[in-house]
Amino acid sequence: MRKFLVTLALSITAFIAFCQEDSLLRSFKFRIDNFRAVNFNIAGGKFNNNKATTGDDKYSSSSAGFGIYYYTLKSTDKTLFTSSANLNSSFSASKTDNSIEVNKYSSFSGASGYSALNKWFSTNKFTELGTTVSGNYYINKNIVSNNPIVAKNGQSQYSIAINTGIGKGRLENVTDMQNALWLYKELNTVKSLSRPLSSGELNELGRAITKGNNTRVLDFRKKTQFILKTVDDYLQQKNLIPKTDITYFTSLNDILFFAFNNLRFAGTEKYIRLTPAISGGNNNQTQHSNTDKFEHRFSSKSVALSSGFGKYIPVNLNHQNNYGASLKLSYFSTDSKDKYFTSGVITSEIKGNAAVKQAAINLFFQHAIYPNTRTAINFDIQSEAGYQDTDQQSTFYGTATLSGSFNYFISYRTRLSCKVGASYQKNVYNIGQYLELRPETIQLYANAGIEINL
Repeated sequence: MRKFLVTLALSITAFIAFCQEDSLLRSFKFRIDNFRAVNFNIAGGKFNNNKATTGDDKYSSSSAGFGIYYYTLKSTDKTLFTSSANLNSSFSASKTDNSIEVNKYSSFSGASGYSALNKWFSTNKFTELGTTVSGNYYINKNIVSNNPIVAKNGQSQYSIAINTGIGKGRLENVTDMQNALWLYKELNTVKSLSRPLSSGELNELGRAITKGNNTRVLDFRKKTQFILKTVDDYLQQKNLIPKTDITYFTSLNDILFFAFNNLRFAGTEKYIRLTPAISGGNNNQTQHSNTDKFEHRFSSKSVALSSGFGKYIPVNLNHQNNYGASLKLSYFSTDSKDKYFTSGVITSEIKGNAAVKQAAINLFFQHAIYPNTRTAINFDIQSEAGYQDTDQQSTFYGTATLSGSFNYFISYRTRLSCKVGASYQKNVYNIGQYLELRPETIQLYANAGIEINL
């Protein structure tokens, strides 16, 4: 009888703990008034100068680059707004000098992008509006001393898409609540808590972690201190920590900064979305001989209408299930023009256009296992099947992918990762500047490796 009562008590305790985890993860609301982050990346002044030990060959090169990234997030009961912008550029130049000729080469590239999505919520329904804009430019020049003609290659491309939709439900980011539960579990293990936390207090702990992670502090060291202080202040105000020893601090530091955080969501979202888009670009090439010149122009337009649902279920702290389905109707068309010149005269001109109409259904299922704070096991099934019409040819097409991955913590500097999978495709087109039918394939793959950070 005693063994039975002990087993029953342990079972009830475990059941209550799992129910608490399930309830807290599913009900957590990620809220932050306004978070902004700016990252700069400057790579300048790289210079190289080599001279052969025999002969007169000389080589020199230099390069520089600049990048900036901006991100903002606002999550309230009424609004979820995210936006990001980036600008990147790079320059390189080199010179080769030998007894025959001097060859000078230079290149410049620039790229920029902006994306924004705003969702407005009212009585569990939402409307959304957003845009994605991107563009890039690249040019290189090659000058040879014994040839008066400069070889040039210039490319540019742009794309603009509008995202609109209506739906029901909301997906909440519960990663911070996950870490709050991991922290609670760890502090219980090392006996740093004076008493158990209620569900309400655990939810507030998750919100304290959110506040710490999403407050902009430019100095990284100060931000680390801010995150630790924010969470510690909450625990101290609740009189939960009888003594702040090194065991308490290392537990706090370990969970807040070394947990292996895959994004986890909770909730169900049903939606109807319409996405029109346009894109275009060109490519100009001139050769040294001045007899070959090539110009390529393309433009495309597309529209996609999709309707479906996604359900994201944090079963408990260690398990996550995601699944969903969608029906998609899409149209894509592209026009291209290629011109070939010889001595400034057009020798040939090729025009092309293609259009694809598709109706498809997409299904997905994902299961994730988190044995501890630094190990993740994922299983993923994706499939799409539908009917398409391309230049008066109608066919059925389909894709299916099955994959599994394992990321195992060995030490803070060493991780073991492996991935296995299988994929199948039939009558699938590359849809871009040109329309190209991919071959029917069945692919099996497996890889594994150890990542060591010295």
